[in-house]
Amino acid sequence: MSTTWETIEERERRVRGTRTTSTMVRAWEQVPAGDTLKAAFAARPFINREDLRSIARQAYDRPVITLYLNFSAERLVRADRPVFLSVFSSLRHQALEAKKPFIESLPHAQRLGVPDDLRDVQDFLERYEPEGARAVVIFKSGIQLNRVVPLPVRVADSLTIDADAYVEPLEAIMEEQHRVLVLDIAMDKTTFSIYELGYEQELQSIKEELPRETDPFRPGKEERHRLTHVKWQFKAAAQLADRLFKERGCDLVMLIGQETVVKELEDYLPKALQDRVLAPTSLSVEDGPNRRRAAIENALVEQRKKEEEAALDQLGFYQGHGRLAAGLEMVIGAANLFLMRQLYVSDDLAQAGYVCRDHHFLSMKPGACPFDSQPLLPAENVVDELIEIARLHGAEVMIVTQRPDLLARYEQAAAVLVTETPLDELRAVSVTS
Repeated sequence: MSTTWETIEERERRVRGTRTTSTMVRAWEQVPAGDTLKAAFAARPFINREDLRSIARQAYDRPVITLYLNFSAERLVRADRPVFLSVFSSLRHQALEAKKPFIESLPHAQRLGVPDDLRDVQDFLERYEPEGARAVVIFKSGIQLNRVVPLPVRVADSLTIDADAYVEPLEAIMEEQHRVLVLDIAMDKTTFSIYELGYEQELQSIKEELPRETDPFRPGKEERHRLTHVKWQFKAAAQLADRLFKERGCDLVMLIGQETVVKELEDYLPKALQDRVLAPTSLSVEDGPNRRRAAIENALVEQRKKEEEAALDQLGFYQGHGRLAAGLEMVIGAANLFLMRQLYVSDDLAQAGYVCRDHHFLSMKPGACPFDSQPLLPAENVVDELIEIARLHGAEVMIVTQRPDLLARYEQAAAVLVTETPLDELRAVSVTS
């Protein structure tokens, strides 16, 4: 267990570790990029985990601009321009001030590239329509790196200027989100795709040429011959589904097609995959992309509801054993001591607060960071900062969207602790004097 306060050297070593520890491995493919963010987004809005690996591993000729920006309802209200543009301007000013020594140490051409890249980010945001996205992540480095990632979940606002892309928060978000292997099933063909973060990417297909009826006097034999080819196709599809599920790191399966055809193929799937099949829907292969996406999302909502109910049902056990911090104040205290193993927060929980991002310290009140005595920065929503710090330090995070009523008794925020901890100690480190 941590002491109440670590030395500044210990604290900084912990924080540095979050920038170098990754659950992802080396990727060998290169990610294509357009010359501008607008061109890159138009060509490729979808990002998968393999893309993110490449972004993290690639060396860039000039610094990388990484922006995480929320689109809360208040920020989308238009006067002369959306509020989120003002938020970006503030983040840009803070980042330029914080990175001034780094930028001034760069070669002349690289130094001039920083304001050019920031202008491209500004131009993109001025024309960007969120269209239901909760947040956006932008990676920009000249023409080498231009990626825009709309997200269905919220993030902590940040803008970094560094030699490498700041991928860790997005990496953690993608690890939390379900990755679905989708099978579009017909008698003669099965098409495989991946659904993740609201986007779908087709992978490949398996097709079987079914024999046509040629002998009207032997219909039974022709039908048996036809069914044999259908079974071959289903067996091959089931084998490929098992391989893709493992290789692509999926955790759920969705089967789309006529009910009888879907049921037939499902019987060929290995038991482990059958247990991961989402609840059936009325979706058909003829439905348009909007209805298709809605059907997949509805199935995921039902799955999410079951998972939240199961997870939140365990909190009483931890509370009874003195290993639960309940309420935002106590949870922040647990975060400041790096005692969180699991974090649960209601999706609509918001609270202004203060943060030291250098030392991952949060507070409900203004004051100075206990590690460097610098004034804490105001945070529009300290909950977003809490979520990001939890993710960076490897805590399991669940943002409760379907059953917030089950979190009501814990004041909409709870953290399972690594060890039993006196509540007075947590309370003492959730505020500053």
